[in-house]
Amino acid sequence: MAFDFKKEYKEFYMSKNKPEIVNVPKANYIAVRGKGNPTDFRWCSFER
Repeated sequence: MAFDFKKEYKEFYMSKNKPEIVNVPKANYIAVRGKGNPTDFRWCSFER
């Protein structure tokens, strides 16, 4: 099941009536770099 960040961290994603400073806790993340079109047939993991 996918993790819904907007649901779990509403205080960071919901807009406020006036601007305020938000302290976001540390988090681990992953970044993927690459070239090409991910919707291209060569990226598919199944046979057509």
